[in-house]
Amino acid sequence: MNQSVLLSSLLSTLIQQFEPQSILVAGDVARLCLNDCQDTRSQALTTPFEQSQLQQIHSVDLAVISDLTETLPLQAGQQWLGYLRNLHAPHIILIADPAQAQQQGWQFRDYLAMGLHHIAGTNDGLQVFSYAIENYQPKRDWLNSRFWANPENYDKYRW
Repeated sequence: MNQSVLLSSLLSTLIQQFEPQSILVAGDVARLCLNDCQDTRSQALTTPFEQSQLQQIHSVDLAVISDLTETLPLQAGQQWLGYLRNLHAPHIILIADPAQAQQQGWQFRDYLAMGLHHIAGTNDGLQVFSYAIENYQPKRDWLNSRFWANPENYDKYRW
């Protein structure tokens, strides 16, 4: 089976999970995989990626990005991806080729440092990462008023 077909089916499954109302498609691989998903709700960006591109787009529910880590050096790519993540898209799917991205200074830990989760890899070396704001910071049991302020104990005990 063709790798692009496998990648397309994986992406369609991920897109269905996020249930987006609007999609940003950035990069050649993403555009090829999502040809059937593009409609009036989608916006498109092409390479080369620049910060100024992000100032011209509207906020979207989901961004599907490819060719970013292969074309931008680490610091510029992190700034571009961070700007997109913080201001425009609460959900991101990133398709990366780590072999080519390594030439730009990207390593696996850099994807994780951006809050991306590794989803899958294909036989031809492409890796798929995702980011969802609701899964970024898991809810911790200790982070509630039960463990912090105990107003019922005020003036009862001396510490």
